[in-house]
Amino acid sequence: MGTGTKDSATPVIDALKPARTAATQVLSAKSIAASGTENIDMSGLDGYSAVIIIVKATYDASATAGVRVRWLYSPDGSNFDSTEEAEDAGNYEDLTFSAGATRQRTVLIPVFSDNMRIQIANKDSSKAVTVDAWKILLH
Repeated sequence: MGTGTKDSATPVIDALKPARTAATQVLSAKSIAASGTENIDMSGLDGYSAVIIIVKATYDASATAGVRVRWLYSPDGSNFDSTEEAEDAGNYEDLTFSAGATRQRTVLIPVFSDNMRIQIANKDSSKAVTVDAWKILLH
């Protein structure tokens, strides 16, 4: 048996517990044009292990394609992974799609650098989409 008491171990146990920030809305009823993208840039991520992004998309009744959420890393906050390289690495998730419907998805994204760009891409080539998004940071 160990020599420490339960009370002396409590600070260590508390320090190892996962902790989250409160959800912060980063997009509110944002219209993303046909084939357009919206960037959510984040910096100061040292000390966090993951970003949780919640994306809600409301599709036009005549839309034919949905929304893609991809994440791009940067060593300096200026030079981000290309969208092609991010997709090749599997750094994206697609929301399900149904014309005229609203879909919401929670995406867990690992933090590999101090700087990250979350990119919301409208895959529909003729109709805009309305998007809300929230972020939560996980220690």
